[in-house]
Amino acid sequence: MTSMSRALPRTPHHQRGVVLFIALIAMVILSLAGVALMRSVDTSLGAAGNLAFRNSSLAPVNQAIEETIKAIFKTKPAPATTANDAAMNYFAQLQAGESKNGVPALLTGDYYTMTTAYTAAGLLPPITDAVSGTELRWIVERVCNSPAVTQPEIIGHCDILPPKVTSAGTDNKCAYGAVSASSGCLTLPPIPVFRVTVRADIPNTNAVSYAQAFLR
Repeated sequence: MTSMSRALPRTPHHQRGVVLFIALIAMVILSLAGVALMRSVDTSLGAAGNLAFRNSSLAPVNQAIEETIKAIFKTKPAPATTANDAAMNYFAQLQAGESKNGVPALLTGDYYTMTTAYTAAGLLPPITDAVSGTELRWIVERVCNSPAVTQPEIIGHCDILPPKVTSAGTDNKCAYGAVSASSGCLTLPPIPVFRVTVRADIPNTNAVSYAQAFLR
C-alpha cells in the first residue's frame, strides 16, 4: 500500500507595519523641522523690517524734536511754560495714565484709538514724511508732578537743572539762592526739564516706533 503525503499551504504572516510606523515618525520630524525653519525665516524678516522702519523714522523723529526746540526755546517772546498749550502740543506737567515705559496715554494704543484721542485733545496734526509716509505725533511735557507756577513750586515739584552760576562771589560770601538786593549776588530762576515723546506710525500697518528726548 503506497502512502501519499500532501504539503499543507503555509499560513501567510500578518504585516506588522514597522516600516510604516518609522516612515510616519520621519514625516513628523521633517514637518517639525519645516515649521521651525519657517518660523525662523519669519522672525528674521520681522526683525529686518523693524530695523528698517526704525532707521527710516530717525530723520522724521529728529524733525519733530527740532520743531519742539524751536517752539519752546527759540520763539520770541518766549512762551509761558506754566500752562498747557495745545498749539505747541505742550503740557505743563506729566500726564496721568502713561505706560510702564513712560509713553503718555495720548500716544499709546492701536492706531485708531491713538488718533481719536490725539485729535480730540486738540493737538497739532501729525507730520508726514514725504519719503516713507511715516506719520509723526508728539507731546511735550514739563517734568513736574503738579502745574507749578512760582519758583518755590517749580523747585519743589519739578525736575530742574541748577543754573550754571558760581557758588561764591569775590568775597566768598555770595551763594546761590541769596535774594537780597544788597548781597550783590546773581540769582537765576530754576530751569525745568522737558520731555518730548514722539510716536511714528506707518498707516495701514502695525509698525509703531517711539522715541523720547529730554530738553534742558
